[in-house]
Amino acid sequence: MSRIYAAGAAMGWTAEQVDRTSMWKFWASWHGYVKANTPAQPGKLSEADKDRIWEQMQEMDGPEGEAHTQTYLWDGTFVPQNEALA
Repeated sequence: MSRIYAAGAAMGWTAEQVDRTSMWKFWASWHGYVKANTPAQPGKLSEADKDRIWEQMQEMDGPEGEAHTQTYLWDGTFVPQNEALA
């Protein structure tokens, strides 16, 4: 039963609204909601989209070299790059 309330919440319904509707109406609403909110081809990008995203990624690349991360100690102290830890 909790899945029904969860599905209702996803549609923006309150638990009381779920209680007041018939199962037929509820599931008809749910299927309509899913159909309206699901892309026709989930996860598919056009070739133009792929090229555009790749170009944007290339523009974001920094200079080549060793990768660094920011380091913080447990007490919140920042350790600058290339500085040895005590």
